[in-house]
Amino acid sequence: MAGQSGFTVLDRPAYQTLLRIVEDGPLRSTALAKLVGVDLSVISRQVTSLEHVGFVHREPDPADARAALVTVTDAGREAYEKTRQARTELLQEVLGSWPEHDRHEFERLLTNFTSQLEAAIAERLAASP
Repeated sequence: MAGQSGFTVLDRPAYQTLLRIVEDGPLRSTALAKLVGVDLSVISRQVTSLEHVGFVHREPDPADARAALVTVTDAGREAYEKTRQARTELLQEVLGSWPEHDRHEFERLLTNFTSQLEAAIAERLAASP
């Protein structure tokens, strides 16, 4: 992660964290940890790293001044978009040589897998205290 001085493609944990903030933010760290599926201590370190490079900032939660909301910055949104584009281009490069029926079958299986995985995670989160 290069941050304010230049862009580097985000690693997987940073990308996942930034994805949730971009799509669902601003968020409290506790909500972010649940969405990413990691412990609060892990998300705290990730947010601190993203904050250090200028991709997110914390602001007081208007609903509770004791809490903070994590918000994406313009630089963070740009890093997220560039990383998403780089990943999309890589997938297109890899899958571009596959026959069309193989790509469709892969998409069908991956969609099925993702749906079942997300349902299992949601079920576990709902059951946890």
